Amino acid sequence: MKVKDVMVMDMDTIDENESLEEVLKNSVEKGKGSFVVTSENVKVGIVTTWDVLEAVAEGDDLSEVKAHEVLERDLVTISPLATLKEAAHQMVNHVVWRLLVEEDGDIIGMISATDIFKAKMDKRY
Repeated sequence: MKVKDVMVMDMDTIDENESLEEVLKNSVEKGKGSFVVTSENVKVGIVTTWDVLEAVAEGDDLSEVKAHEVLERDLVTISPLATLKEAAHQMVNHVVWRLLVEEDGDIIGMISATDIFKAKMDKRY
């Protein structure tokens, strides 16, 4: 099975100047655990609910912390033609739960560990 078979293409974005409070609000409303962060419509990173949780644990005011302060800029990408096994290896090697799917220099989707788990479970049962 290939990444393109299970990846999510409708990625939500958030501006780099949005607060973590806004990230959390969007996460709850949309049921999403991550957002691609943009700066002037260019994808510059990813912010997750884990980043929000870390800010809470540090006692930060979520309305004051901006997405650009906590986002992951070192984006780990994978081809849509890669196998799920290759995606799992990438996640383990880079210690991430999500990979951005890149084709011809453009981010076209995202795959998470949960997407891989679901695909494996669907195949098995």
